Amino acid sequence: MFRRFCCALVLVSFFAPAIAPVALRAEDEVAKPAGRYAVPDGDVAAILKFLKGLETYRPTTTDEILAYRQNARKAIQTAADRIVKLEKDKTSDAYRKAGGIQLQLRLSDVQQGTAETHRTFYNDLLAHLKTAKAASQQDLAIAFTFGQAIEQLGNVELAKEAYGEFGKIFSGSKDKTLAGYGEKLAGVARRLDLLGKEMKIEGATASGEPFDWKAYRGKVVLIDYWATWCGPCIEELPNVKENYDKYHGKGFEVVGISLDSDRGPLRRFLATHEIPWACLFEEGAGTDHPMANYYGVMQIPTTMLLDRDGKVLSIGVRGSELGRQLAKLLGPDDQAGGASE
Repeated sequence: MFRRFCCALVLVSFFAPAIAPVALRAEDEVAKPAGRYAVPDGDVAAILKFLKGLETYRPTTTDEILAYRQNARKAIQTAADRIVKLEKDKTSDAYRKAGGIQLQLRLSDVQQGTAETHRTFYNDLLAHLKTAKAASQQDLAIAFTFGQAIEQLGNVELAKEAYGEFGKIFSGSKDKTLAGYGEKLAGVARRLDLLGKEMKIEGATASGEPFDWKAYRGKVVLIDYWATWCGPCIEELPNVKENYDKYHGKGFEVVGISLDSDRGPLRRFLATHEIPWACLFEEGAGTDHPMANYYGVMQIPTTMLLDRDGKVLSIGVRGSELGRQLAKLLGPDDQAGGASE
């Protein structure tokens, strides 16, 4: 199964704590939670204390786990709804926490929703984020999950808008981690808007030499984000090398952007596998390579195919599709006698 999936770069553990308490199936709910799951009728402070207690609770026995699955989601939703109804200060931590929970619970509707549903959720989420005194990890988890969902559902225009706005909000955070993710989110918007536009590629190669992007003008270029630790990237490597051998003489080039952290192992890999093209690298950067952040690359392999004018023709081209597109751009390869698989 592993070979079918890209290597995700965003740490799931970073988002999990904010999402886990409500990640329960609707069919696991029951109508009358009791004991630990009975939401108090008291004031906002009492309900908030109940919520925090439930969030930190970790069931251990089989009965406890079953009870949690049956009651936690409904209890959390009820508590959040009561706080939103009772709290007069719409900027308070309690109100924002409850509002965030409501948005989390609505994320499941996004998956099954229409473009109108997506827009409504986005508007509500944006209002929630813009009224915050400071963005939180919970806010980032919701924003990131929403962006990923609508992007995968094909609502690219809204995804571009959302990632752009989210990027502005989180990149301004005083929390360095949140600010870093904000830059990545802004980069995703930039990447989704690449088709028909030129890319900015800069940096140094694995050998430490300055990279000259201007030298590639007039060539058809594959930009390949990869790493030596990425299984799918290594599996795709023979296909890239085969097409490089076929079409290099016709004007095809490859530029790798390695998300490795250590120069030594990377250079040994490049030498052992006889990689003939340039590979950008920045010592210690890893997945935070400036070019990865600039284009919001959060999973690898990620590829962009550029025409002779330096404009992006397609994103995510791999496998036999790479050969088909190169044949259209450069003519059939001589080795195949005019055929391209």
